[in-house]
Amino acid sequence: MDIKIKHKQLETIFNSIMTEFKDLERADKSYDYYVSEKNRYVDLDVYNYYENVEDDWEDDEWALQYHPTGNDYTEENESPALYYAEWFFRNVINVFGVENFKQLLRPWFEKNYGLPVNIIDKERS
Repeated sequence: MDIKIKHKQLETIFNSIMTEFKDLERADKSYDYYVSEKNRYVDLDVYNYYENVEDDWEDDEWALQYHPTGNDYTEENESPALYYAEWFFRNVINVFGVENFKQLLRPWFEKNYGLPVNIIDKERS
């Protein structure tokens, strides 16, 4: 059976499913990474969004990570960038597919958290 759905309907369904994620707790975080190509440590200042900051902070199991400006880790033309934890959104991704998820996540995040997004990608390892 083929079902046709309009983009607006898809967006409405996505927004409804994402309601449980609209109140993620934000924490400013700073990381230092060693980049062998640059032969030095680089700084990364981000906003991490957790389901529960107190429970998730120690293991750093964030659901979303927002890079507001370019830095040594994110290229300037990528900023602002939003990364999502694939494990956290696996059920939503399974329903919508990766490309639809990424396309729908941008306006949802911008509306719910009031921050602009230039690129969206899964978390970097």
